[in-house]
Parts: sequence; structure tokens; C-alpha cells
Amino acid sequence: MRPPALRASAPESSRATARDACTKLFDTATRLEYCWAYPGERLLAALRDALDGSDAALFARLVQKVSGALLSGDYRRDEAAWDTADAADRAVLDALPPDVTGTPDKPYFEVLVVTPSDPSQWARAKEEMRRMQRGDDAFQYSAVHVGSLEDALLAVMVNFDLQAVVLIDGFGFASRHDLPDLKAFLARHFEARPDGLTPGALATALAGKIKDYRPELDLYLLSDRAPEQLAGSEEAAPIRRMFHHVEEPMEIHLAILDGIKDRYETPYFDNLKKYALRPIGTFHALPIARGKSIFGSNWIRDMGQFYGTNILFAESSATTGGLDSLLEPTGNIKRAQEAIARAFGAKRAYPGTNGTSTSNKIVVQAVCKPGDIVIVDRNCHKSHHYGFVLAGAQPYYVEAFPLTQYSMYGAVPLRTIKQALLDCAAAGTLDRVKAIDMTNCTFDGHMYNPRKVMEECLAIKPDLVFLWDEALVRLRPLQPAAPASHRDGRRRRADHALPQRGLPRRIRGWAKDAPALDPKDPASLDAKRLPDPDKVRIRVYQTNSTHKSMSAFRQGSMMLIWDEDFHKVQGTFHKRSSPTPRPRPTCS
Repeated sequence: MRPPALRASAPESSRATARDACTKLFDTATRLEYCWAYPGERLLAALRDALDGSDAALFARLVQKVSGALLSGDYRRDEAAWDTADAADRAVLDALPPDVTGTPDKPYFEVLVVTPSDPSQWARAKEEMRRMQRGDDAFQYSAVHVGSLEDALLAVMVNFDLQAVVLIDGFGFASRHDLPDLKAFLARHFEARPDGLTPGALATALAGKIKDYRPELDLYLLSDRAPEQLAGSEEAAPIRRMFHHVEEPMEIHLAILDGIKDRYETPYFDNLKKYALRPIGTFHALPIARGKSIFGSNWIRDMGQFYGTNILFAESSATTGGLDSLLEPTGNIKRAQEAIARAFGAKRAYPGTNGTSTSNKIVVQAVCKPGDIVIVDRNCHKSHHYGFVLAGAQPYYVEAFPLTQYSMYGAVPLRTIKQALLDCAAAGTLDRVKAIDMTNCTFDGHMYNPRKVMEECLAIKPDLVFLWDEALVRLRPLQPAAPASHRDGRRRRADHALPQRGLPRRIRGWAKDAPALDPKDPASLDAKRLPDPDKVRIRVYQTNSTHKSMSAFRQGSMMLIWDEDFHKVQGTFHKRSSPTPRPRPTCS
């Protein structure tokens, strides 16, 4: 928020207008500030006092201080950023990150505390949590207090600093803030209603909703209810640990840090740092092993000075001596793959080098054999075409819809994809259609509704494989791209394929009485069908470019997999090279 300029020499009417504009902007900006620990109550109160007292100079300096700390991240590592003292010189941002300038900092996160206590006690509670933190703790955190289910859900949605949630039994449902528009926004993402929820059930209900939206968060429950009544219940499944109200606060503090430590571990990188310190010779890359040819040279020592010693000591082309093997991982690489899969809601995960171009080719060659038909967007990346050639698969191209007024293309309409499936069924080649390969998002920024696409396509052919190329989208969990994935996937899978375990009567009845698919009937194209719960197989592959949305060397990519028949193709992911394809059959 940048306040309008206020000059002491300006007419009073201009100053009043600028003050009113600042007040309006300030009120708008602070509506959701309770969802973050910074700037916090003290700084916000100082800003409000300066604004109400018409102290334009102080107000402007405090705004610059807060905005500068938010942009630079100083609030994560410097206590002075939280101070209400006027410090205009702190508006200057560091040119280099803290670990480069020689002032390393601890990772910072925030803890959401959902409590029934009076808001007047929250400042004291935050200070108590701050005092429990010790100098030898590996992490540091600040607390965010809210008093209702609605406020907690809003904080979880907007505050990316949150990494843990402490639920204290007894809080209410409705927000104490008058935010009708934000409640409407909340209702679009959560079916949060007080009907049928007793105060004692709010904590476990909130835990389930938080886990659905942000599965990575650690959840802790403080309650005076008997723990044995909660521990075995399905409602308490998302909770990492439960405490009795009389537990020492230090136990909660240590549990929070322990949960963050579990997720902070990086099996491969941690092992690589140990490997770099081992006094052993490396024969896989002799010229640069331990940097001998560089640091001992009269001419290229500047290369060693530029890159430093670690990049040479950690030369990782060897697949023995403790580094594990990408071809058959059993140690730290396997643990890393399991952590990736857990983080993104997949059953399996494979990191790859050389970008998503190679990941696409790996997946296509894994799931396709010569003669298979793949329905694919004609505007897809060329790596998909290369994959089809290598696998001997036959592409069935479908067209994206043109947006001529914007000189771009959209996605492939669902109707067009269904038409391709029905055309193959009419031609007698539906049994050869192996996969649907779509780019999500497209090169022009358009995204599909993957769940809707897959459900309607599986209703036509229940064993389709789906490949979603998400190289150009911000990294997302696999959950939105699969009818069966992560926690929600277990419920949806039960709805689709396990009639003996409580399949809803509606779907059971529909599947029993559904009319036979007539590919020549025009009405089949627009009719919404449900997948046959006795035949459907969930087989979803997502490729994404880690190097475009996170941090990775060598154009890092990931293949996220939710495939109930993965055992049929698993061997392909551990081969050194791809098999030579047989001649491709003539297109039908």
C-alpha cells in the first residue's frame, strides 16, 4: 500500500482528501491482516495511530518499513522489522540473499492457533510461544491466532507461511469479522456450514477441511476429551498428534518443530553433502574429481574460484559408494521419491533431468506399445511426437478451439475429445485407443478441468491412460488432475470401483440401467455418462517442469503417477535405454 503524497504546505482540503484515501486503502488492506503474523498488532496499531493523528511523515515511513520488510523477507530473519520504532534506513533491500552476505538465517514459518480464548489474551499467548524458542532450534516461527472455523479456513487459503495448525477445542464457527464478501469467497471452496456440527465436532471437522485443501500442514489438537475416543476415529485421522489441555506448552512446541524437521529433510541432498566430505577417489569423472585438475592448474584456477569447491567435491556421476542408483534406487533416492509422491498426492514419483521433454517421452514409451492410438492435442509440445515415434504409437490429432480475436488457441474442447473416442468406437478401433494426451495448461495459458474430462472419457472407455503435460503451469498436487488421488481419491475411488464397499445407490443404479453406448447416435456426444464402477481403472500421469516453478539444476522435471495398473509398465522406468520400436502399423 503506497499512501498518497501529503505535504505540510498543501491546502487542508488536499490533506483531508489524501488522508481519507489513505484511510480507505488502509481499511481495505487490513481486512485480512489477522491471517498473517507480520506486520502484527503493534505495527498495525502504530500505523493506525499515525493515520488518525494526521502524522503523514511517520505514517509514510512506517508503510515503507512494512512494505520493504515484506518485499525483502526481512521479517523472517530480523527482529527489528517487527519493532514499531521509526527506521527509514531499513527500507533499503539487500542485493544478495542472507546466506551470500554472510548472515545465514533459520527457516521461518508461521503456526495457526485456532482457539476459543478471548482475543485480549492472544498477544500474551504469542509472546509465550516466542519465549519457548531457543537459540539452538533449527527453525523459528511466529503464531497467528484466530477464534473461529471460518477465520481458520481463510487463513489457510491465503497465508503460504503457515506450516502447522494447533486446534484448541471449543472455538466457534462464524467469524467475528464483518466480511460478507470473503465469506462468499470461502463458500465457493468449502462446504462449511454450522448445521449439525456441535462445538466438540468443530475441531475434527476443521481438521478434515484443512487436510483436503492443504495436505502438507501438520495438525495438532488440544482437547479435554478422552484421547482413546478420538485416536481410532476416522475424524481424527488428519491430526498428527493430540494433547490433553494440561500438557506442557513446551511439548507442543517440540512437536511442531519435529513435524517441520520431518518435512525439511532432503534425503538425496543430505547424503550428497556427506558424500562430498568422504576421503575417497572418484573414477567416473577423473578430470574434475575433487577439483584436482582445476585447483592444481596454472591456467584455470579461476574456474574453481568461480564455482567453489563443493560443486567439484560433490561430483555425482557415480552410482556407487553411497549415492544410490536412479535405475534401481534402494536408499536415499528411493526415500526422496517417496517424499515427492507424498507431497504431491501421487502413488509414485520419478524425478528426471533434461526437462519435461524427456519426461513426456519416458511416459509415452512406458504406457504405449506399437499400434496403440493416442488422442493428442495437435498443438502439443514436440516431445510428445518424438515419444510416439519411439514407442511406435499412432497419434489421433484433435484440434484446439481458435480464439482469433486474441490471436491464440484455447484448449481442446471436451466435446472434441469425446467425438474422437466415439469415432474410433464407430470404426471398431476403440480397443486400440490407449491414452489421452493433453497439455494443461496450454502455451497460451488455458487450463482444463481434468476431473470432468477424465470422468466423461472413462464412461466411454474405462481403461484409458491420461497424460497431463503441466510443464507450463505452477507446480500443483496431482489431486486436481485425477479422479482418484490422495485422501479425496480414496473416497472417489470407493464411489467408482468398489460397489461392495458402499457404492452410492445412485451410481449403482445408473450403472445397472445405463443404456448401451451407441457411437453413431448424435445424442451420445452430449449425453453425460458415468464411468462403469466395475470396469473403470484410474491411470493418470502428470509431468511438470520443476525448473520452471521451483529450484532445480539440469532442467529438473518430475513424473507424478497415480496408476492402478502401474505394475504393467513399472519396468520401463528402470531401463537404461528404450527398446527399438517395431514398424508402425497403418492408420485405420
